[in-house]
Amino acid sequence: MLPLYVDISGKRIVVFGGGTVAERKIHQILETNGAGEKLNVEVYSLDFTPRLEELKEEGEVQCFRCDLWEQNLGELIKGAFLVLVCTDDETLNRRILKEAAKFDALVNYRHVGDVFMSSVVNKGGFLISVSTSGKGPAMASYMKRKISSLIGDKEEKMLLIQSKLREYLKGEIKEEERRREILSLVLNDPECWVALDASVEVAEKVIFKIVGDKYA
Repeated sequence: MLPLYVDISGKRIVVFGGGTVAERKIHQILETNGAGEKLNVEVYSLDFTPRLEELKEEGEVQCFRCDLWEQNLGELIKGAFLVLVCTDDETLNRRILKEAAKFDALVNYRHVGDVFMSSVVNKGGFLISVSTSGKGPAMASYMKRKISSLIGDKEEKMLLIQSKLREYLKGEIKEEERRREILSLVLNDPECWVALDASVEVAEKVIFKIVGDKYA
């Protein structure tokens, strides 16, 4: 299994089912939308959870109330980038899977489809996915909480400063390997981490000075 981060801006996402499973997966999609653009998420179901109804009112998703057994599934799937199969009717799910196979869309359905949605840590500028390939969902959730606890105020500040330092070094040092080395040295320098006790603006000035004095 190859873990990938995919930009879904402007992509059409079709969700079959409006229950708690669909709600959870849609929430993850919206939460990890780093581009911040409106997403094209269409949800087809007879019923929707209260939260999905709220997302509809907020303009985050489009909800279409319908009996999927009476729909032309091919027409609904055509042109979709990603299809999430989330109904509680196994026979219907198999029918949707069979129809989706006729198109180029990626399909998420338990561990049968093309793509799987892992537990995600989205905190302080970090986006980290955790998967056990279905072997232990509870373990994936446990590791998500454990990793999340490692990301605090200092880590968030350091990420911001590393981003600015990286751009600065590009203009000062030609050798990419040396730039990577300096960024790594900063991360392993206790003096730099102590500097993060101050505001990010002050810490940035201190760390840039440390780089100039010791590494650049």
